[in-house]
Amino acid sequence: MDFRILGPMEVVDEGRPVAIRRGKEQALLAYLLLHPNQVVPRERLIDELWGERPPPTATKILQNAVSHLRKQLGEGRLLTREPGYQLQLDPDELDANRFQHLAQQGQPHQALALWRGTPLVELQDERFADDARRQLDDHHANTLEDRIDNDLENGKNSELIPELEHLTNQHPLRERLHAQLMLALYRSGRQADALEAYQHARRTLETELGLQPNPNLQHLQQQILNHDPTLTTPTPPDKPRSPATTPRPRHKPTLIAAVVALLAALAIALVFAFKSGSSPPVVRADSLVAVDPKSNRVVGATRVGAAPRGAAVTAKTIWVANSGDGTVSEVDARSRKLVRNIGIGAQATEIAVGAGAVWVATGLDNTVVQLDARTGGTLHTFRFPRDIDASAYAIAAGDGKVWAVSGSRLVEIDPGSDVVVRRDPLTCCGGLRDVAVGARAVWLADLGQLVARISQVTARSTGTVKLEAVPTAITVGYGSVWAAGSAAGRLLLWRIDPETLQLTQTVTLGTARNPGLYGSYGFLSTVDVAAGAGAVWATDFDAGTLIRVDPDSGTVAKVIHIGGYPRGLAVSPHRVWVTVN
Repeated sequence: MDFRILGPMEVVDEGRPVAIRRGKEQALLAYLLLHPNQVVPRERLIDELWGERPPPTATKILQNAVSHLRKQLGEGRLLTREPGYQLQLDPDELDANRFQHLAQQGQPHQALALWRGTPLVELQDERFADDARRQLDDHHANTLEDRIDNDLENGKNSELIPELEHLTNQHPLRERLHAQLMLALYRSGRQADALEAYQHARRTLETELGLQPNPNLQHLQQQILNHDPTLTTPTPPDKPRSPATTPRPRHKPTLIAAVVALLAALAIALVFAFKSGSSPPVVRADSLVAVDPKSNRVVGATRVGAAPRGAAVTAKTIWVANSGDGTVSEVDARSRKLVRNIGIGAQATEIAVGAGAVWVATGLDNTVVQLDARTGGTLHTFRFPRDIDASAYAIAAGDGKVWAVSGSRLVEIDPGSDVVVRRDPLTCCGGLRDVAVGARAVWLADLGQLVARISQVTARSTGTVKLEAVPTAITVGYGSVWAAGSAAGRLLLWRIDPETLQLTQTVTLGTARNPGLYGSYGFLSTVDVAAGAGAVWATDFDAGTLIRVDPDSGTVAKVIHIGGYPRGLAVSPHRVWVTVN
């Protein structure tokens, strides 16, 4: 049996996928895979899966998950060993173990081939998965650097430069990557660019950490300045010239003209840089990033709480839900300064503004917290009835009402009476991913590859649209409903007519980095969509980008590099706000 966590979680038995239920069963298996062949007490499992406030039914949910896992994994795999459970696992059955073994054996290319995307990508809100993901990401980065060292040893210099430029932007504090970029540039005959790469690394480290580059990086700079012969590629150059292809010397007038043209171009570039302002700010993890929709440029980044997810805007404020530390950040829209972090005593995964308040869905805590938009104080905590024991991950507000989803339930909250007024299961849907309000309806993205239209009056389905893959996010704007998903290795955006429920357009946003979760479809990197400021916007978590789509033509107008892992979106008239993990 093959267990895979280096990307979307998968279990494969003799080439056939094993169905694992999403939610607590999936989280349980992940935790046991991270602690193979160990007896894990029930109390620890409940604490890891539900935190400090488990529901009264936690023990029963755990027992049911264990029972179903046993059926799916077969006899002798998941054992009861007091005071808990033990997952029997051979070392080579887990892809993370194979990855580590190959990396230690000096086979980085083979190890990296096992990497399929963000580890445990479905468990973004499980605290134990965050720790494991950070460790695995660090192993991946070290192995990637080992692979690049091998490629440099084999004379692959110029072809590595685009990759290294991307990696140093994505991981600006990893000095080994900066050194590799400098070496690749120098060996490609670009000494000046190599020295500029050093200066860029120095400025980044000073800004971010207040530190100078390490001695190795400083020594490499001196070697480049002195044309140290030890920096020469140990193998023949990438593309050695034959005598027939050696360029002839240029005539002096041509050389002078080239120098004049180069100086003129440099002057124009300096003038342009002066007029357009300083370079884009460095985006760090746990940030709220501001993007100017006119220039399609990042214009600011504000540190907020840990692992920010959803964002919502008012005329003067941006509110951010931070899932890692259970806080809500209030950011001034004009100055982009953090006003305060508000602890809500629960996980904060998604946020909405409406009906005179700020509304926070709490994920695993399965509640909705109502905050006073003026003072930031807690007005009320809406606790879902006991028969709704899933997780509240999505919330939307509009037309004077607030709607949240938990498992397969759509929940309506009455802002005036402090009660949950509707909690009937929906016959149309089995697992809700996102919710949006607009076009006189509530819209749901569902695991059954559906978009469902729900009446705001009866909370019943008035129609569905079948898609070719699972939609992970949904929004309403510019006369259409927009849902994001992936299929056949492509990131997709679907446009739906809200009146006829016809699928009117499918837009390819880019390449999906996490294909193949269950059968032929997967959960894509794009994790949020929003409409406003003249466009439809989508975040690509793995690629670190924000994608701009023209709402008239439905074509991709711009791909904006954000850095880190863009997560949630909110749009105001003059800014697009992106949360970054």
